[in-house]
Amino acid sequence: PEGLFSGKWGFIDRTGKEVIPLKYDNAQSFSEGLAAVAHYERLLDGKWGYIDRTGKEVIPLKYDFAEPFSEGFARVELNGKYGYIDKTGKQVIPLKYNYASPFSEGLARVKLNGKYGYIDKTGKQVIPLKYDGADDFSEGFARVKLNGREFYIDKTGKAYR
Repeated sequence: PEGLFSGKWGFIDRTGKEVIPLKYDNAQSFSEGLAAVAHYERLLDGKWGYIDRTGKEVIPLKYDFAEPFSEGFARVELNGKYGYIDKTGKQVIPLKYNYASPFSEGLARVKLNGKYGYIDKTGKQVIPLKYDGADDFSEGFARVKLNGREFYIDKTGKAYR
């Protein structure tokens, strides 16, 4: 079949020379020295991991989804749960969340049991999981929704209306 999931993915250098063979069913751009790549057994049923710039698989292809690294961590999904790994592949924040966003300004937005909050890079909940909706931090503030009202909070959780 034609389209996004036909053919193979690899990487070329700036001169057009193939430096990582076209052998993956999907691939994302390099970020912080690593790229998420996948092999599919069936359409949309792939296993994701990471390669370095030499093409070496440095983090095994075992996740249901993997995203580019951001601030030293990558968000990964396995069995419907999200968490974070470091560049060695070590799980640094458990895969327990119903949703998680990439780290932004040192914090990540996570969702558990229908509520959003924010964790730091140690996995510590720094802003309670109490919001009905939330955005990532940008320039020190994040928009959140609580009890039908939208407002902004700072990184300490202080509300600004």
